[in-house]
Amino acid sequence: MVQDFAKTTGMTEMQARQHFTFWLQQHPDGKMNKKDLKEMMSKALPKFTEDEAEKMESHVFRIYDKNQNGFIDFHEFMTVFMILTGEEPADVLERVFRIFDVDSNGTITREEMLILVTDMHKLIEDDLQDNTDEDLATNAFEEMDTDEDGLVTVEEFMQAVASQKVFSRFLAAKIFNMF
Repeated sequence: MVQDFAKTTGMTEMQARQHFTFWLQQHPDGKMNKKDLKEMMSKALPKFTEDEAEKMESHVFRIYDKNQNGFIDFHEFMTVFMILTGEEPADVLERVFRIFDVDSNGTITREEMLILVTDMHKLIEDDLQDNTDEDLATNAFEEMDTDEDGLVTVEEFMQAVASQKVFSRFLAAKIFNMF
């Protein structure tokens, strides 16, 4: 596993082994559960209340738990970490899309956008100016839903962020900055 991980991430085998050893010290069974991620998120987002951190943890957990088994294993964690810290922009945006796709069905609805923006409130409150969470969610959704079918696909999401649409880029950047 360590050799495979080293190959897929571009790390040396020694670097991969060090990360793996640290992971196993923190998670002896090789798995991170939602509670562990919540603790990590609480440290990363100190302004958040426990309830707010828990909401964001649920959104972030979807990125990491790719096989949706309720746990994050070392390979899932490090793969996402490496993607978010140095891979191709399209790979990063696909992962960020998964945070917005609350029900993991491959599309974002207007309601999902509002849920995420509301749950992200602490991350964005200083930048909202005169906009409400609902205004921001509506504006971002309308930027992204280019075919106006009431759903945002991963392609529409990536195009909106890549083409520097104001609200779309703003929300994606706030998510990315958590990492």
